[in-house]
Amino acid sequence: MILDQRIYDLFPGKVPDYMAAVRELALPIRRKYGVILASWYYTEVGSLNRVYHTWAYRDWQHFGEAKEQVRNDPDWKGKYVPRVLPLIKRQRNQIVNAAEFSPVPSM
Repeated sequence: MILDQRIYDLFPGKVPDYMAAVRELALPIRRKYGVILASWYYTEVGSLNRVYHTWAYRDWQHFGEAKEQVRNDPDWKGKYVPRVLPLIKRQRNQIVNAAEFSPVPSM
């Protein structure tokens, strides 16, 4: 399993808008291509306006294929990206490994 962890710093007060866009658009689009949401959190104390989310892929092949499919999805390009781009101040992505005792989503 491949875990794509993303950390987004949003502009102040934009977490609810970002969450709505993910709920309404990103989740259904990613699910269509077999991408599973492994976690989704936002900060309450500390570095505010920060969102953490992790997406699970079956393997490296699925990771590459699904990322390409999502990127080329008309709703992703035409609705989701234009809606969230103005909300994001900074984005960091990393591939992480799960420890053998870590709960992981079933694919």
